[in-house]
Amino acid sequence: MTTNQEIYDRLRDLHNVLVYCTEVDTISFGKNKVFTPGERIVINQERGALFTQLASNNNQIFPHEVRNLKVGPVLELKIRSALNQVNATAWGGHSQDTILK
Repeated sequence: MTTNQEIYDRLRDLHNVLVYCTEVDTISFGKNKVFTPGERIVINQERGALFTQLASNNNQIFPHEVRNLKVGPVLELKIRSALNQVNATAWGGHSQDTILK
């Protein structure tokens, strides 16, 4: 079982890389994409699965309703690389409080 804090941290990271990808794409007028549309879909699927885990941890849904999905190892490397870029720049990202509101 994953703790709520681990889930919140992962949600923050996934949210930040998606927003970062969108900003890079916008600034470059579509020439530089961090993730393909399919990769963005898979990232969002993991985010949805994490929300079901939170709901289960908070007794809002039954355990059999929890979706367990994680991105594959290649996409995980791209996510880590994007997080490194976020952390290395002044971009900063969003906090857990902003994401869950």
